[in-house]
Amino acid sequence: MTILVLGHIKTAPGDAARMTDLLTAHMATTAAEAGCELYNFAFDVADPDIIRISERWESIEALAAHGSADHQKAFGRALRDFTVLEMSVKAWDGTFWRTLIGD
Repeated sequence: MTILVLGHIKTAPGDAARMTDLLTAHMATTAAEAGCELYNFAFDVADPDIIRISERWESIEALAAHGSADHQKAFGRALRDFTVLEMSVKAWDGTFWRTLIGD
């Protein structure tokens, strides 16, 4: 079963931009994890202080392993260096339905 994760992080003005190196490194490390099919942070074009989160995992077990990985725990601690005003991350189970555009 595919697990989809969507969320956002809202920071104090300017803090999201200061997180770029942290986010880039965490994306690369997480993308190498077993069962990770997609792991992405993106800046919201309407509000540069919002970071959008999108993930796709091959199983509940893969997502659980990610949650307990040392680098994920370190990422959570590193977020304390920034002012996070709001954070929401939610997971759904899903199956592929169809391609809407492209390949």
